[in-house]
Parts: sequence; C-alpha cells; structure tokens
Amino acid sequence: MGNGVGRWMSWMAAWTEHRPAPLDLSDAEILDWLSEYCDQAVYTRPTQQCRGGFTLYCDEIRSSAVTLREAVCLAAAKWKEVNE
Repeated sequence: MGNGVGRWMSWMAAWTEHRPAPLDLSDAEILDWLSEYCDQAVYTRPTQQCRGGFTLYCDEIRSSAVTLREAVCLAAAKWKEVNE
C-alpha cells in the first residue's frame, strides 16, 4: 500500500500548480508592474458556475485571482521566482 501512496503523491505533485507566496506591493508598485510587465488583463464576471475575477498574461506568465491586486501580487511573485 505504501508504494501506491508514493505514486499517488508523485502524480499529484506533477499536476498541482506551484504557487509562490504573493508579494506585498503598494498601489504605485502595482501600477508600475502592470505597465511594465503585463501584456493583457482580462476580467471575468461572476456567474453561478464561475466565481469571476482577473486573469493576467504577463511575459508568458498567467495569473488568476478574485481581485486585481491579488492577481498582480501573485504574477509578480511568479515572475520574480522565474527570473531569479
């Protein structure tokens, strides 16, 4: 049984999105980051099937969150992780 659990955990790790801790950016830093790195920002209205929110496409990084602030802070953290 232990062997099956190990394979399951390995499969889950491969299919689970790694999400770094979002950065804590000020309003000015968010605006600067959006203008410098973000190619497209899409807002999805909430429906009964979807909670809605913002999706950012920034230098081949996709980030989604309920608020624009959360989406930018997460995208900035992903960008920082990739480029350091």
